[in-house]
Amino acid sequence: MPNNFGLFFTRDSTVIRLPVNPEKLPVARETDNGSYNVLGIGPIMVPRTPDLREVTISSYFPGRVFSGILTPNEFQPPEFYIQFFESAMRDLAPILYTPVRYYEDGTPFFTSDAGFEALVTQFSTEERGGETGDFYFDLTLTEYRDYSPLRMQVQQTAQTAAQPVVTTPEPARSMPQGQIVVGSACIANGPYYYSSYGDEPHGTASGRTVLVSRMVDGSRAYPVHVTTETGGPLGWMKKEALQVVSDT
Repeated sequence: MPNNFGLFFTRDSTVIRLPVNPEKLPVARETDNGSYNVLGIGPIMVPRTPDLREVTISSYFPGRVFSGILTPNEFQPPEFYIQFFESAMRDLAPILYTPVRYYEDGTPFFTSDAGFEALVTQFSTEERGGETGDFYFDLTLTEYRDYSPLRMQVQQTAQTAAQPVVTTPEPARSMPQGQIVVGSACIANGPYYYSSYGDEPHGTASGRTVLVSRMVDGSRAYPVHVTTETGGPLGWMKKEALQVVSDT
């Protein structure tokens, strides 16, 4: 029986799902607690901040569609996935890793795990005899924490040179008010599906705040992809099921 979860990866506006799940999904997180011997007390341990999380995934990219594939309506050849992970590793670009778990009837669980941003720290592939077109891979993701300083725009003139410097944040890009666009925050009411064609698994949103992460041809049944407020993918919905509350 296949594992009931989906592994999603997001970079910019591109969201992909692994076509074949790994047999297991280990997540490692260690701590380097300090151990000391204090005179008069004895051994003690000083807690320290846990290390970054690390996920290791081993599976394969099928060269052809088959009955057990998880992406039958959005099939991509192995080159698509290989280029996605290799370019992220080459560009030192963080990607959003999101595991989505669900029961056999499609009901999601452990939805508080919205995943985390990670860097591709190891990615290798191999081809095996007798399995033409398939590429097996080992992928390691290490949690990424943004350490860049906040960028501010300095406004200063000759008359105010001697006065304290005033800083203001860069203005956000304006979006058409009330119109659903990528980046819109919306209230969702209705079902959401794995693909824009309405493939299972699915869930139902009832007054939930979501973010629009992607939009496709409106001729499809569910053309709008939405995520949680923290960026974890939920699924594809109808436009009519979304009401804009703010634009980013």
